[in-house]
Amino acid sequence: MQTTRITDEAVLHSFIFVLLLSVLLTGCLATDTIASGTSTTTPSALAAESTLVSACPVTEPDWAKPPDDAAVPDTPEYGYYFVNEDRSIWASAWWTEAKEYHLRASEEGIKVGWFRPAGATLEISGHRLDGQAPPLEVHVPCCYPTRFQATGLYFPTEGCWEVTAKAADSVLSFVVGVQP
Repeated sequence: MQTTRITDEAVLHSFIFVLLLSVLLTGCLATDTIASGTSTTTPSALAAESTLVSACPVTEPDWAKPPDDAAVPDTPEYGYYFVNEDRSIWASAWWTEAKEYHLRASEEGIKVGWFRPAGATLEISGHRLDGQAPPLEVHVPCCYPTRFQATGLYFPTEGCWEVTAKAADSVLSFVVGVQP
């Protein structure tokens, strides 16, 4: 009789363990999909998003070490950057470093650090290549005297976007895919 009771308890404990484990794993998987931004996306929306990214001629950023700059307190470290041919303009592409980061159309925008000819006015514009959309909204704060310049970019819609920066006689253009 006591053996049956132990077996029933063992079965109950095993059941509870399996139930808790499945809840835990389901929560972890849900967290991963929420972090990646695909938790509420239907299969057809995923296919459309995949088509958007594959149809957009996205510029591959360079893995490079940016120039030293007095405005940046830490020693420069390698990272992903869009860099023009004569290496006079650099734009950080930090969002490409991990899969959970994506460019998104939002009112929050995205912070982008730039290196340009020292003290030169940085002019940034952007337009959507694959459809109609308002132009890229840009915030370039005043008065960065060295090569470094922080900015805010606000993509008003998803899609394939070309961003162009000009400073002095230098130009940098790159294409990015912006997700909803």
